Amino acid sequence: MTEPSSVPGGPPGGRPDAPAAHHHFLVQAPVPAVDADGLRVVSVGTALFAVAAVVLALLRPSLLAAGRGWWLWVCVSGFLLGLVGLLYCWNRVRRRDG
Repeated sequence: MTEPSSVPGGPPGGRPDAPAAHHHFLVQAPVPAVDADGLRVVSVGTALFAVAAVVLALLRPSLLAAGRGWWLWVCVSGFLLGLVGLLYCWNRVRRRDG
């Protein structure tokens, strides 16, 4: 008596490494990009880093007292890198449309 297969459609005997007898391929329809340009995502991220930098600049004395003064510079760096990202995205859109 043989054991039932542990792989659906596979050979009897329950060997999981055995190839399946039938292959079923599903084809996924292409999914459109939500933000093809990336401008919205980079803009929101850059704005959030800017707001966080302003808030942390106001709280800088207490951040320094707690040894967390580096938080402000993380936000400033995120804002500056976001500006670079915006330039990159704008350039990409301009090249694609032009």
